[in-house]
Amino acid sequence: MGQRERFILFLVGALLGVGILWGLNNKGNPAKEQHRRVRESLNLPGMMYDYAVTQKGFYGHYVKYESVTLQADGSQLRSVVTGGRRRYGSDGRELPEEYLWITETYAAGTPLAEAGPVIGYDFVYADRIALRLKPGHQPAEIILPSGDIAVMVAGKTDQAVLNLTKWQHLPAGAPWGNLPKLVRELNQHAAVASAELIRIDWKAEADLIKANSKQ
Repeated sequence: MGQRERFILFLVGALLGVGILWGLNNKGNPAKEQHRRVRESLNLPGMMYDYAVTQKGFYGHYVKYESVTLQADGSQLRSVVTGGRRRYGSDGRELPEEYLWITETYAAGTPLAEAGPVIGYDFVYADRIALRLKPGHQPAEIILPSGDIAVMVAGKTDQAVLNLTKWQHLPAGAPWGNLPKLVRELNQHAAVASAELIRIDWKAEADLIKANSKQ
């Protein structure tokens, strides 16, 4: 067999090998693609679901801000700001960190500790505020002293979002404790019908993780 024939046989064999591998990978792709879509749809870091499901409190060096409010019934609300899940762009580079505001509810007489139990968990984004505009008003009317300007939500003429990008990087640091006050002030803005932090339905996401982990 000549060199030309050997080369042709090698080439055919290589192409067959590539075809077989492609077929095997393609067969498993639907499940992998589904898991990828689920993973990308989640809003919280994986450990957050674990803490919420096991009713533990979130403590440690990840906590960037903390406050506690005593309720009339003796229960306590503990508010925490921490980083969100890591996100990556299409080029694989890590995107800027997101921030979460966690509210933990402790029953009356329960010590505030990681062991809990925490009887109620709420998660919202701490780095953006959803706005509903009054008729005839534009997002550009809503400007913070930090320089952040509201932007329109695509396809929604009466909805905008205010990303607290510059607010987070003020010279004295992000004033997380003033976030509830900032939301109240925005609700009084002439162009704003309503302002609220964007809630994350962690229970629905936890159920989604559970359902897909069985596949």
